Amino acid sequence: MPISSDHITRRRVLTRSAGIVGFIMGGLLTHTSFAALLPKPTPRQSLGPFFPDDGDEVDAIRENSNPDLPISQANDQDLTFVKGRKGKAKGQVVYLRGQVLDAKTGQPIPNAVLIMWSASATGRYNHKGDEGTHNFPHPKTGKIIHRTHDEHFQYWGKAITNLQGEYWFKTIVPGFYPIDLKAGLYRPSHLHFKILRPNTQTFVTQLYFRGDHIPNNELNQELLPNDVVILDAGLLPEEQERVIVDYAPDASGKITNGLIGNYHFAIPS
Repeated sequence: MPISSDHITRRRVLTRSAGIVGFIMGGLLTHTSFAALLPKPTPRQSLGPFFPDDGDEVDAIRENSNPDLPISQANDQDLTFVKGRKGKAKGQVVYLRGQVLDAKTGQPIPNAVLIMWSASATGRYNHKGDEGTHNFPHPKTGKIIHRTHDEHFQYWGKAITNLQGEYWFKTIVPGFYPIDLKAGLYRPSHLHFKILRPNTQTFVTQLYFRGDHIPNNELNQELLPNDVVILDAGLLPEEQERVIVDYAPDASGKITNGLIGNYHFAIPS
C-alpha cells in the first residue's frame, strides 16, 4: 500500500525554498551560509554484480509485461509480494520514504526513476551469478543460515518521484551474507539503488540498516566499517554515516507490522 510522506509537506519545501530566495534577495546570504542550507551529497557506491538485467535472473519476475521495459523497471515499489502469486515475502517489513534532491541547489527532483534491488531475508539474490556459499554459520551464534530463494519476494522494484521529489518503497530487511568465510568478511544488510534523472548521469549507491528492531542489528553495525564496498568507495566516517538509515516502529500507529526509515538522496546535477 502506498505510504504518504505527510512529514514532507509542500509547505516545508516551499518554506525552505522561500527562505533561500529571501536571503539572496536581501543580500545576506554568504557562500558559507548557503552551503550550510544544502543537503550533504549522498556518496556514490558500486553497482555490484547482481543488478537485475534481462536474462540474469533465476526467477524472471515481471509484473509489467511491456517488453519495451527492461526487467529492472517492470516491477512496482512494493517488494513484499509478487502480483499473481499467493504468499508474502519472508522477513522484517520496512518502509523507506523521502525525497530525491539536487545536491547543488537542494531543490526536489521530480520524475526521477529509482530502481531498488536487494537480496532476500536470508541473503540470496535472484541472480544466476549469485553462486556463493549457500549455507554458512552465523558468526555470533553458530546457527546455520541457509541462503535460499524466496519466490514471494519481488527482489527489485521501481519508484518515480512526484512533483515534490518524494518517493517510497516497501520491502524487507535483506540478510547479511559471507564473501570470504576464511577471512571473516561479510556484507551487512543493504539496499542497492540506481537513480535515473533526465539528461544527467545515472547515480548509483547503497543504503544500510540500523535500529533496535532490525534483525542482526548489532552484527550489521560491526560489519559496516570493514565492508568491502564502503572501503572500495573510500568513504570517510561521516560519509559512511550518511548512507545508514535508522528504522523504528511507526509512532503514529498506522503501521503495525513494519518499521519506517526516512532518507533524502542528494545527487549531482
